[in-house]
Amino acid sequence: MLRNRVFYVLLLLAMAMIYIFTNTYYTLTLLGLCVLLPVISLALMLFSRRGLSIGLEVPGTAEKENAVFTYSFENSSVFPVARLIFLVQMENQMTGSQKTRKVNATVGGKKTVTARLAMKDSKVGTVIVSTKQIRVYDAFGLFALKKPDLADRATVVYPDMRQAQVYMEKPIETTGDGSRYSPDKPGQDVSEIFTLREYVPGDEVRKIHWKLSSKIDKMMVRDFSLPLNYSVFLLMELTKGKEDVVDAVVELYLSLSRALLESGINHNLAWYDAGEGAFHVRELDDFEDLEIAAAQVLSSYAGEKTGIALDYYAASAYRTQKSTLVYVASDPDLDKTAEMEVSQIMRTIYVYEDEKKREQAQQAIQMIPVSVKNIAEGIPEIMV
Repeated sequence: MLRNRVFYVLLLLAMAMIYIFTNTYYTLTLLGLCVLLPVISLALMLFSRRGLSIGLEVPGTAEKENAVFTYSFENSSVFPVARLIFLVQMENQMTGSQKTRKVNATVGGKKTVTARLAMKDSKVGTVIVSTKQIRVYDAFGLFALKKPDLADRATVVYPDMRQAQVYMEKPIETTGDGSRYSPDKPGQDVSEIFTLREYVPGDEVRKIHWKLSSKIDKMMVRDFSLPLNYSVFLLMELTKGKEDVVDAVVELYLSLSRALLESGINHNLAWYDAGEGAFHVRELDDFEDLEIAAAQVLSSYAGEKTGIALDYYAASAYRTQKSTLVYVASDPDLDKTAEMEVSQIMRTIYVYEDEKKREQAQQAIQMIPVSVKNIAEGIPEIMV
């Protein structure tokens, strides 16, 4: 706008000089138009600004590759909005990253215009969309008037759930006396039978009840019970860092949780939310539980310090020598992790981008290294 004003002042001075030297009706008319047209443009802009309303539609949830939001501009005035400019700020509260875009629009008289904006290179987490510095300009770009900022809106960007193959070194789901079993669902605990039924193609050989089958001359299988005190504790260390790395950690973490459920392995899901300053633990029995927990994970804030989630786990009642801790981290505290390995069955899944850091970490702790690139291309088989 400053450039337009400078150009206008120079044009006005030039026309005034031409009129002074020529002193003709023609040059006087041109000088008058130079003065009058911006005034008319300002008056029209005042009417169109008053009739302009701006709406913003942001979906509650979105996929990474399809995260879009829509602006609508409705002009109830007969005069067009020559130029509308505003800033869109997108802040990911999980990673703390911010991106800003400038949007330009023109809206005709008595028209409604929509604009769809894609969240390019969006990462997982809750994204706050802010619309600020809304300005309506006249046709010559000499004047600008503000409109109120829009209320912030939020959308939860979900990760690409990768297919993961997870194997238990010891295929059991529980520890203890096995006193808590699901009355509704079968599981993988071979110490307790859920029900007996006829064999169907695809049943595991280990489930066949050979003794009973030989007695009644019919192939019978045993469905094992689903215990409710879980032996797998899936813990994520949500630490600030590069967006791609944080994104990969969350994506791997939730994909592993889904893979465990697909394998019939119920488990605890846990993480530390630096925004609330709280350690969250969720018992997952089914995919509905995972959806609820995932929404809470994606609204969390990454912390500045590493090792906090591991500290909370170490001090909690969930820690037992017989349970398996699956620890997902991109910047693990090597001393704390090495100490935990001594007294805990533990699988540390280290998400890395820097090969040198991976080599250093591998010398200090036992771990399963998975690169950010691996996660983007497909998660490798993991033995827990």
